[in-house]
Amino acid sequence: MASIKFIDVNKIYPNNVQAVFDFNLEIKDKEFIVFVGPSGCGKSTTLRMVAGLEDISSGEILIDDLVINDIAPKDRDVAMVFQSYALYPHMTVYENMAFALKLRRIPVPVLDEEGKQTLLVDQKKINRLEHQKRLLLKDNADSERITQIDAQIDDLKANPSLVACTFRRYRASEIQEKIDNTAEILGLKAYLGRKPGQLSGGQRQRVALGRAIVRNPKVFLMDEPLSNLDAKLRVQMRSEIAKIHQKVGATTIYVTHDQTEAMTMATRIVIMKDGYIQQIGTPKEVYNHPTNMFVAGFIGASPTNFINGVFDGKSFVCEGMTLKLPDKTVKSLKDYKNQNIVLGVRPEDIYVEGDSSVEGLTEGVVLKRDISELLGHDLIIYSFIGTQRIVVKTTAKFEDKIQDECKYFFDLSRIHFFDPNTTNVIKVEA
Repeated sequence: MASIKFIDVNKIYPNNVQAVFDFNLEIKDKEFIVFVGPSGCGKSTTLRMVAGLEDISSGEILIDDLVINDIAPKDRDVAMVFQSYALYPHMTVYENMAFALKLRRIPVPVLDEEGKQTLLVDQKKINRLEHQKRLLLKDNADSERITQIDAQIDDLKANPSLVACTFRRYRASEIQEKIDNTAEILGLKAYLGRKPGQLSGGQRQRVALGRAIVRNPKVFLMDEPLSNLDAKLRVQMRSEIAKIHQKVGATTIYVTHDQTEAMTMATRIVIMKDGYIQQIGTPKEVYNHPTNMFVAGFIGASPTNFINGVFDGKSFVCEGMTLKLPDKTVKSLKDYKNQNIVLGVRPEDIYVEGDSSVEGLTEGVVLKRDISELLGHDLIIYSFIGTQRIVVKTTAKFEDKIQDECKYFFDLSRIHFFDPNTTNVIKVEA
């Protein structure tokens, strides 16, 4: 498969609206990377720049160390799966999956009289380097970089590396083998003779995935492929896509606004807002160690509670609550003494009186309950700290024990503090 690198990538539309700012990221071979964020954050635009459907205003995108900025979309060896299935309604599942293969030509190396591969100068690569050189000269760039490009061009001319090829179409037997193997992976063997109108939404989405898989591209690009499915089917397809990735081992970029999809499927998550990367990390890293208030509030099944207060040198103080802090936290907050700070705590890290998990936690804080919601196994309690509303998540077994006023316990090892001006997390020493 392939590695992908983004270097200072920006996207500015003709109306001077900038959608992506200084995007830098390295994706390793076989990684499943998820771009997640609210609508308009630039995640789909970034994906489309990889596919070649959007021009790159500045910066570079590389696939396997090859700059693809000026390479035509059809020559980038990427496959894209869209939100809409984009299947041909008059074709069977087999014909939909075979269509691209029938049009595709595969290279056959040209051999010389000794049976060795004939090598040619890679003129396309030389042209791209010369284009980069012209841009650098136009911008009066560092002469050292121009010298490096000249050396690369001379080396390419002196050492032909491109294998000379003729091209042929896939044989019917080869197409049959590829489709059979892909249908086996996707569980579609029984549906190869059906048309899209005879399939469920999940089956149609698997056909769309299959059409991409049979091409065996270097990179898979998925733009919110589960958005058209109902909630139950989305859960099923999440696990299926994860299993497909394990079997195929393809480098994948997956775009979604659903943080649950990101948390359950990703090797690493790229969280975006307003065109900027907010944080890059594994699902566990972004959940346990958010870099700012946006990430803390966006990631997680229940949004993080943000409580405004003051650090008095020993405790976090706000209307209705004084929370004594551990020594290591006090030391980390020394620069914020008598200043406003924001405490962030997830609903599942606040415990109700009677829960065995409260042992060793803070002294209980008595809070006034607003309303409760029973969601099967979970009980969601809305309470007030002074005038600030918070959410507590516990188990349904405590439903009968919750009174209008109840004692709650904060897990201080799981809370975060944020600077209210920058919204960035205040790092606490381990």
